[in-house]
Amino acid sequence: MALTLLLSVAFLSVTHADISGPNVKTGTVGRQVEIICRFNTFFSNYQKYWCKGYYRRSCAILVQTQGPEMKSGDGRITITADNEKGQLTIRMDRLTKNDRGWYWCGIERPHLLDPLSPVELKVHEGQKLLPSDKERLRFFIILGLVFGILTMMFLGLLVLVIKKIRKNKNDDKKERESTIENSIPKSNSVLSKEKEAGVTYATVMIQPTDHPQQDSTTYDNVNPSNSQEENKPPVTEPPTSEPIEYSTIVFKK
Repeated sequence: MALTLLLSVAFLSVTHADISGPNVKTGTVGRQVEIICRFNTFFSNYQKYWCKGYYRRSCAILVQTQGPEMKSGDGRITITADNEKGQLTIRMDRLTKNDRGWYWCGIERPHLLDPLSPVELKVHEGQKLLPSDKERLRFFIILGLVFGILTMMFLGLLVLVIKKIRKNKNDDKKERESTIENSIPKSNSVLSKEKEAGVTYATVMIQPTDHPQQDSTTYDNVNPSNSQEENKPPVTEPPTSEPIEYSTIVFKK
């Protein structure tokens, strides 16, 4: 009896060594879980499978492959065997509570006991948002949108104000220069402006006006009558030219 038990344990240890995987795997409802089992590359040309059941003899095969990726009938379970690395990968999508239980990674050996490795899959409920949490999340989203809109409006208004201030400064500068130029007679003046170290120097040079002189020879070549001689206006000398005047105006910015 003891010898039989010892041989059984030794046989199970050998078959378990041919393929191994995690003892327990945990997943969440609605999400994906991945299980990786490793096998001896000696079994590269054998079929590998993923089955469900508490007892190995009654384990129902869900999907199997000799290497390429294969899917279950409902498309939720995918199995792939990398025979060079000796790795069997199982992915289960959209987990439900009914997926919890015992599974086996197995290698099919005709007329012999299949090497198997048990895996317990535990599936937990995902964390759900309470109504108060949803309301709070919606409030913060709306608050963020409102804050973003107000920020954009404020920046736009600030840009308009800056442009308006710059335009007013330019208009004032042009108006001052125009006032200076218009206040000086155009016929006999010259306006020159110089800029240095932020100060504008405007210099006005006024030229003297040349008064036309009447030609006295006109009267000498004419023989006036007595009445004309009496009404002849007295000849006056033209006024002497006054010296050139200069006026300097300084504008500080």
